[in-house]
Amino acid sequence: MMNKIKYLAIIFLAISGLYGLNSCSDELNVDPTAELEGDFYNSEQRMQQGVGACYAMFANLYGPVLNDPGMHAMFMLPGDDISNFDSGNAAFAAFSGLNESNGQVTYAWRRYYQLLYRCNFMLEKLEEEEVKALYRRDGLWQANKGEVLFLRAWAYYRLYDWFGKAPLQDKRIPSIGSAILPPSEGTQMLDKAISDLNLAVELLPNVNYWTPATEKGRVWNESAYGLLVRAHVLRARHTKNANGDYAKAITAFGKITSRELVTFHYNFSVHHENNKESLFEFQASSAPAMDNAWLDNDFDVNIGQMGAQYHYFTNHWGNYMSGKYGPSLKLRNAFEDGDPRKAETFAPIFTNVNGNVNVPQPYPSWDKFGGNQMQKYVKPGHCEFERDWGLSSPNNYRLMRYADIKLLAAEAYLQTNQPALALKEVNDIRERARRSTPDGSISSVPADLTAVTMQDIMDERLRELAGEDGIRWTDLRSWHRAGYIDLSTWTASDFGFEFDAENFRLSIPTHLLFPIPKRELDTNPLMAASGNNPGY
Repeated sequence: MMNKIKYLAIIFLAISGLYGLNSCSDELNVDPTAELEGDFYNSEQRMQQGVGACYAMFANLYGPVLNDPGMHAMFMLPGDDISNFDSGNAAFAAFSGLNESNGQVTYAWRRYYQLLYRCNFMLEKLEEEEVKALYRRDGLWQANKGEVLFLRAWAYYRLYDWFGKAPLQDKRIPSIGSAILPPSEGTQMLDKAISDLNLAVELLPNVNYWTPATEKGRVWNESAYGLLVRAHVLRARHTKNANGDYAKAITAFGKITSRELVTFHYNFSVHHENNKESLFEFQASSAPAMDNAWLDNDFDVNIGQMGAQYHYFTNHWGNYMSGKYGPSLKLRNAFEDGDPRKAETFAPIFTNVNGNVNVPQPYPSWDKFGGNQMQKYVKPGHCEFERDWGLSSPNNYRLMRYADIKLLAAEAYLQTNQPALALKEVNDIRERARRSTPDGSISSVPADLTAVTMQDIMDERLRELAGEDGIRWTDLRSWHRAGYIDLSTWTASDFGFEFDAENFRLSIPTHLLFPIPKRELDTNPLMAASGNNPGY
């Protein structure tokens, strides 16, 4: 864990002179600070700080941001894998009352546009001849450009996936007027992500380029190939493979040669970060001294959290902004008895109560989710939390891992009439599951499949990837668009919703997208003219 690169202790916004940027915002009017842009970027090392500031945005996306509503409910609660125990999450758990004024939707939109701004700023700096002349390390300029293109593509991918249309901001914004951009159309935002990734794979080095002691966790060419697989499969689902995207996903998948499946629980353990299955992780950390968890968290002083938030799975006080999340009834019934992944995904083990990582047995009672707590990232022996608040975890959030990409490849193979190759990818996942027992013995469950269907792949993704970075809700919505499932027929029971079914308000096509935030519509007349997403 100590080898991870520390991206978060970086001053950036004061140098760029922008903060809180939406696609259109009056917050562009910020007075210059003591050290201006022209003075700051004067060395190769300073350029690494600028690139690192792009990575640092992920602390705002996945950390315990206690002064804002955060965005955890958006990527965790919609879908059929995770449920909640708090009525305040009805907008995402039951689709009740979700509208353009929702604070979490506004927060996520704002943070992704801040990430886009940082990336566009750095891409512009990287093209300046005087900046290029600063570089001494062979290949680093190309690597930096590839990193920033990858991170920008990540923002485009997420904005398209969640909102459908959004201003396509691909240049640094020097004025209020230039921030007023029209909404993207069709798959334009996703197309741009794919274009950026195709450039990134040519610029990024292989994984061995980065120094393990100081640079582990920086993206490399296979990270971009992994995101290309995701992007092509998503576009294939949305367009009925009109662009041959499944074949393109298979090509990108074939470029990933250094990754392999590791023991299942290694993917969620603080002791096995950046392992051979990892393709991209949020490099979580902890402040070196007591910090203020209510302040922003990517500056070079001890004022805010630098780690990941997992307490929505526990009874810790820090979940007051998120509530308590746990395995849905559907997820609890999805595993065969004996599947080693089951106990590593949820179990009657209740840890991190009020910050106590090592809760003594007998474990405290838990009257939620059928007596089960999610175990990913918080299982005793696999987790850590910072010492002062017991709030922020230095356990990296795994944003993209090889198992996810293999199952997307299985779908691509199946949809291009290559069932034998699809079967191999699914059985690889199931064979790894059998090898993931606590004592190292081989389980008989889950057995290899003898044939594979799309339903098999969908079910395997539920078991393997439950509770990870919004994967399930992206899957369900895009499978609906592809015609593999019909969400309009799904009931509260189909979602594993255990509360009063009358409170479940899923509406299709409305909830296939989140609403465009009111703040964006109020400040961007071109977005306002296009109207909100259907049903809002």
